[in-house]
Amino acid sequence: MPRISRARRAELQHCAAQIRQQGQRAGWDVAIIAEEIARQLPDVKPLEVWRLAYGWSRPQVVAAVLEVFRCAGLAEPGLTSTRLCRWEHDAVQPKLDYAHALARVYRVPPRRLGIELSGMVADGGYGYPTQPSEPGAAMVDNALTAVADSVQLQREIEGPGGGTATREQLQRAVDYYAIHYARYTPSTLAAEIHRCRTMVVDMLARDQRERDRTELRRLAGWLSAQLGDLAFTLSDYAGAYIHLGTGARLGIAVGDQRLAGWSLGAQSMVAFFGDRPADALDLAHQAGEYADTALHRAQITAWCELRALATLGRPDDARRAATAAQRQMDAAGRDEPGRFGFDRAELHQHLAEAFLRLGDTRAAHLHAHHSLELKSPGSGGWAAATVILARAHAAEHSTAESAALATSVLDTVPPSFLRETTRRRLIALDADLLSEPHPGQASRDLRERLRALPAHPPAHRASPEPNGG
Repeated sequence: MPRISRARRAELQHCAAQIRQQGQRAGWDVAIIAEEIARQLPDVKPLEVWRLAYGWSRPQVVAAVLEVFRCAGLAEPGLTSTRLCRWEHDAVQPKLDYAHALARVYRVPPRRLGIELSGMVADGGYGYPTQPSEPGAAMVDNALTAVADSVQLQREIEGPGGGTATREQLQRAVDYYAIHYARYTPSTLAAEIHRCRTMVVDMLARDQRERDRTELRRLAGWLSAQLGDLAFTLSDYAGAYIHLGTGARLGIAVGDQRLAGWSLGAQSMVAFFGDRPADALDLAHQAGEYADTALHRAQITAWCELRALATLGRPDDARRAATAAQRQMDAAGRDEPGRFGFDRAELHQHLAEAFLRLGDTRAAHLHAHHSLELKSPGSGGWAAATVILARAHAAEHSTAESAALATSVLDTVPPSFLRETTRRRLIALDADLLSEPHPGQASRDLRERLRALPAHPPAHRASPEPNGG
């Protein structure tokens, strides 16, 4: 077969993206999308077909293969995007270990990737009935399920009421879920947290010493706060209020200032994106009463109070809050990792959004760029800052650049990882662009991409709401 030109490669990728979008709108499984790409574009080889069917970039696949090796306890290979490109385009096949890893990443037997190597598993063992949300999800999910499994095992050792070691394992689980929040799809992570919280609720129903009961209630509160945040990410506003309300109530009851403040702050965020800025501001003030460090005060001021003030048309108060948040962050002198933490990237993200609402596009640009400099491409914070920057461009009528930024987010972040906050910002951006007297083709294409976004899958597991008893 003659070598395909670079221009023809670009054309094939564009056609594959259109087929994928058509399939998403029709609700096709990824395997059907792959079959349709292969049928319509016979010049594309199977290994590339599957990558295009998922909509993944080569760097994403490379990162997923490396994750497979790490999870297996193997040394990281020297895989690059260039090497993957050769496997996709040239008459070169990956070696056995790479072939196994690619099969796990794509969740199909290796022969469906066009890989035929001696010693390779002939079929089965990789296929899953549903489309994974990220490359390498099968291997990553094993690490996630092991967390609750460890809690359950320790509880079986210590008895139905658990014991010191079980509570320690629960704390490790809470920490793991917070630190690795962005690593998993929201529905997958929520299911595991539900599993963990069910065990805590059951332990609370057993006879406990008062000190141990207090600790279990505190842990239940943090698990509930995490579930509330994930429910919001999955567009379940009612569920978010319930879980976050439990987190706040248990935090207040056991004297955990951080839990109470963060849960109320998250409720403020939900109210804000539910178009209730007055309620968001009230909840921000309640959360502020529990912010007992400079970092936590910076978080509540920027995350909750600032945007509500800007939206309520109180520019002087909003600017004072912006200054206060920056001073509090400077006084803290540190960042705090994890979902419950706060860092300068997030601070600049909220400042950018607030200044955008105040009509100060210059300041919005500045803070959005600062945030992007501190975030890794593809992360939730990167996506948020990119869309805020896109809205700043739209406010200045730079529609082509605005649409290109938004499209880069859709090209980079899998739909199941696209947070509710970013979806809402994209919807607002779509309205901005289509309000132009003569919206361009890029704006119309973006609208089609947004219409094709699948809804978030619900969490597949529930747990009883802790009654705090």
